[in-house]
Amino acid sequence: MPVIYATHKLSITSISGETKPSLFTKLKSEIKDSMKRKDQMKLNVVRGILSDITYASKSVSQTTTDGVPTDQEIYVTINRAIKRRQESISRFSQAGRKDLVENEQNELNILVSYLPEQMSEKEIENKVKKIVKKLGIGGVEDSKDFSRVMKEIKIERSEAPMKLVADIVKKVLSDMNKKE
Repeated sequence: MPVIYATHKLSITSISGETKPSLFTKLKSEIKDSMKRKDQMKLNVVRGILSDITYASKSVSQTTTDGVPTDQEIYVTINRAIKRRQESISRFSQAGRKDLVENEQNELNILVSYLPEQMSEKEIENKVKKIVKKLGIGGVEDSKDFSRVMKEIKIERSEAPMKLVADIVKKVLSDMNKKE
């Protein structure tokens, strides 16, 4: 009796009605493609991402009902890997290890390619200014104002690092205080 293996393709339907594969599915197929092309660096980076995803899903069970992480969860994992690479680049640069800096930079470029287009600082600043105006915040900078703006702003972690968003909110609020 032959054994039949069931495979399933995960997909997300966009607003326009077209179906595109999830990021998890894309990463799985990237492993196969990297092996075929003998691209060892990309293979190692993608395997590392999938390993981090597996580790994260075991420690915190936030995956979807079918056990596959959402794209947003994967973006968080990729952003952590990017942060680690940036720290390594900084340390290797200080130590004068240009060979290791180049390797980490190549891995960083591969990781960034999996993220959606990032919002520019100007776009974030404009969004923050609209929210400040909408909330009617003015006068003395207050931690409550900062909290209100951060709660109101709707920027996904995949669109911009939250630290950058928080820094821009602080800057906009402090600039308002300087003008008055």
